[in-house]
Amino acid sequence: MTDLAQHAHDTRVVVVGGGIAGIVAALECARLGLRVTLLEAAPHLGGSLDRVALGGIVVDAAADGIPASAQTLTALVDEVGLADELETPRDDRLWLAAGPRGAAPAPAETVLGIPANPWADDVRRHIETRGAWRAYVDRLRPPLTVGRRRSLGDLVESRMGARVRDRLVAPYVLAVHGVAPEFIDVDAAAPSLNPALTRTGSLSGAVAQTLRSGSPPRSAPRGGLHRLVDALAARLRDFDVDIRTGSRVSAVRRDGGGTGWLVATDGASEEVGADLLVLASDEDATRALLAPHLTLPPSAGPRPDPLETVMLRIAGVPLPARGSLVVGGGPAPATVRPVSQTWPSLRDALPAGEEVLRVTQPPTAGDDREAVAAACRAASDLFGVGIGEPAVRAAARVVYSRAAPASLLGHAEAVAAIRDRARTVAGLALVGGWLSGNSLERVAADAVAEAATARHAVLWREQGRP
Repeated sequence: MTDLAQHAHDTRVVVVGGGIAGIVAALECARLGLRVTLLEAAPHLGGSLDRVALGGIVVDAAADGIPASAQTLTALVDEVGLADELETPRDDRLWLAAGPRGAAPAPAETVLGIPANPWADDVRRHIETRGAWRAYVDRLRPPLTVGRRRSLGDLVESRMGARVRDRLVAPYVLAVHGVAPEFIDVDAAAPSLNPALTRTGSLSGAVAQTLRSGSPPRSAPRGGLHRLVDALAARLRDFDVDIRTGSRVSAVRRDGGGTGWLVATDGASEEVGADLLVLASDEDATRALLAPHLTLPPSAGPRPDPLETVMLRIAGVPLPARGSLVVGGGPAPATVRPVSQTWPSLRDALPAGEEVLRVTQPPTAGDDREAVAAACRAASDLFGVGIGEPAVRAAARVVYSRAAPASLLGHAEAVAAIRDRARTVAGLALVGGWLSGNSLERVAADAVAEAATARHAVLWREQGRP
């Protein structure tokens, strides 16, 4: 064994957090022969790739698909041998229900919900004639009035009016990112939009110039995206990673030499030693663990509120076709995903007449029964059919925190400051959605990059090489 290989074998890595960021960071370190321990407080790995059981059927509780453009996730799927077991949605359209006429398919030709043609039938269905006229006025503005705005909400309202913002742009942005469009950076979310606006003089014209042809559909392993988590856990074990679930980290401290770490977990008598500590926990947990050692700069705001997911397995309720996601209106819109109408393998696993819905809503103050009742009301409203509690055969409730999107105004600058501060501490790396942004692909790609930087630093630290 070479000196470098032996050094890698002797280097201890502790990863705190078993979501996709922690799993990927652990895998990247283990590939080079480092000794890795992965600590996760929950009973199983996955984080936002959580799963629940509904009467004997296991289903994804949150994220359930991989975009075709997700190169890092696709590579992981290939690595664990799931590439031949992927399926695509039957109907992956988005439906919006923020207008007075109820749910309808989202307009086909949009960027961030901004329409290329306000007079198109599928646009007027949501904003009505009055909204179309207001949006069309933008095309009549003199070119010299075009200015550059960073806020998506401000840009849309000033150019095309409140109806476009509130009924087309805001519902999806709020549902997916948890923040209002006023806080989304246009240049981060759609970098080509402002330059096209300068060229064309109107926002709808800019959208028409930047439209892309239809992207390939999402995919997921048959049976659910949680199968990727299980396959990655098996892959970690191939590299002798010590996976400890049900292990909540209570504190981290420097070892006697001042360059390593000792990690304490609830109920364990011995601390776990590490030459490299990778914190893949959420923002609050990360800041709490590091508080005795350093104060991190603040994140950009606002932070998304927690979200409640209620999974419903229902019977005897014929559901109309509603694509793969229906989004309601208001500042905290409920959403419903007809999961069993979307993924063929789940449809085939259910008895005739049964469906599985994933309802997301603001956290309910009461118990699980009240949360299920609220979810039934939201689903009834968005699908236009009565879904009463007697129709529910099984249900599960999950409340989770949400990371802000990478396109949040000020996010990039805040993350740069946080990581600059963290890198002043030897043997420390930070990963996770609160830094990378809430896209699953971003989380995985960021974990790959940060783990590579951190392992290089720790492997060469003793040699004094850059």
